[in-house]
Amino acid sequence: MDVKRRKIGTRAIFGAVRVRLCIPYAIGALSVSVPCAAQTPEDSWRGPDKPLHAFAAGWTAGAGYAAGIELDWGPADRRLAGIGVALAASLGKEARDWTRGEPFSFKDLTADGIGIAAVVALTALADR
Repeated sequence: MDVKRRKIGTRAIFGAVRVRLCIPYAIGALSVSVPCAAQTPEDSWRGPDKPLHAFAAGWTAGAGYAAGIELDWGPADRRLAGIGVALAASLGKEARDWTRGEPFSFKDLTADGIGIAAVVALTALADR
């Protein structure tokens, strides 16, 4: 049986949702809905969970990038997919913590951003 791969463009998947526009709005909405006073002093910048956040977000960005490879997307679209998947997972995890009574941590999101940026930089170098 001969199976032909059908090329799916990014417009088919992200047609109605503009990822580049949704991310700043989501972060902005969360930043005004959660007061900075809700941050706890126990949430240290050098806490033991920050490397875990960076690794998990980086790994998730890599998984989104790998999915873009399987869909035959271009390098820029693959990186955007990785960023979008990782940010969605990071924001979802913090929102889940918040609904369980734990404070929403912008420090955790910063660690997530560092992990995402590292994977984006590595994939940009690999695509050269």
